[in-house]
This record gives sequence, structure tokens and C-alpha cells, in this order.
Amino acid sequence: MSDTYRLLRFGVFELNLDLEELRKNGTVLKLPPQPFRLLAMLASRSGQIVTRDEIQQQLWGSETFIDFEQGVNKCVKQIRTALGDNADNPLYLETIPRHGYRFLAPVRTKIVPAPPPQVKEASSGLIAAGEVRARVDAASQGAAAASLSRTGESMAAQSPEDAPQTLTPTRDTRSRMFWVLASVTLLLFVILYWILRHAPK
Repeated sequence: MSDTYRLLRFGVFELNLDLEELRKNGTVLKLPPQPFRLLAMLASRSGQIVTRDEIQQQLWGSETFIDFEQGVNKCVKQIRTALGDNADNPLYLETIPRHGYRFLAPVRTKIVPAPPPQVKEASSGLIAAGEVRARVDAASQGAAAASLSRTGESMAAQSPEDAPQTLTPTRDTRSRMFWVLASVTLLLFVILYWILRHAPK
């Protein structure tokens, strides 16, 4: 994807030539690809008459098998609907009878940096990075255990070079270790309390 976006701005509208988006006050408007390309072609030549022959050559091609006249008329209608324009009293797109079209509004060309890719937070249907790491660790542990079971080798019989690397504890493993340690600590306190209470005075 390009590091910059080419924009054509007129009135409250903005054409993003790289994303093929038409926006009105920042809101994306629905405009099919072919009408968008025609609008971009006309807006980039604001104030000039663009003939129907030029439109056919650039957007439809000289060997097209579709009805060009019907196609271009439909595109112009979709453009006017998106812009809220009126064919009888146009603000943006003027029809030059039996010749072509002219874009009326002043157009400003601007190149802006493309925004950086958005990193989505974990939500329904998405897995958080920590959960992915935990699943990978768990899968690695299972694979290591299965490998030892198949080969019949014990951990004690392996040389230091062959010993598997220590895996990062998963979140569940750390939780279980915490509760085990807490239980042992509490048991020690109870034993110590019992000894102190029943010790001869």
C-alpha cells in the first residue's frame, strides 16, 4: 500500500484516488468503481470539457462490447445522486450536449500521508496476544511430552545437551502454582500456631 494518499477536494466532498473513496464531510458515500473513476477523471480536469470519446477510451476501452452510451449515462446519474447535484441547475457536473461533460467546482489537489495500520484489540472472534502465547506454550509442552512418550526416554537419562529447554509457564500454570504456594504457606502458619499454643510453658 502507498505511504501517501492523493486527494481531490471540492466543496464538502473529498475523493481519495488511492482508496477509491468519495467522502462528504468525512463520511464515506456509496459510489461504485466505474462512476468513481469517471468522477475522478472529470474532477482532475475541473473547468475543462471532457469529451465522451475521451471517457470511452480511458474508462471503457476502444474494444468494449457493452453499450457505452447507456453505461456513461448511468454513471453520470449515479455521480449526481451521490453529490446531490441537479442536471438542470448543476453545481458540480455540467452536460455539454452532444459533446461531453465539464466539472464546474474548483478542485484542490492534496497529497497526505497514509495513516499507519490499525492494530485491533482482542474482541469476540479475535484472540489476544497473551492467549495466543499461552496456547503456543501449551501446545509446545504437549508436543514435548508426546515426544518423550514415543521415544521412551526419561528426563533423568538425558544429557544436558539433550535436555529440553524450559518452557515459559502459561497463565493457568502460574495460577495453580500461586494457589499451591498459598496453601502450603497457610498450612505452615497453622502448624506453627498449633506448636506455639501447645508448647509447654
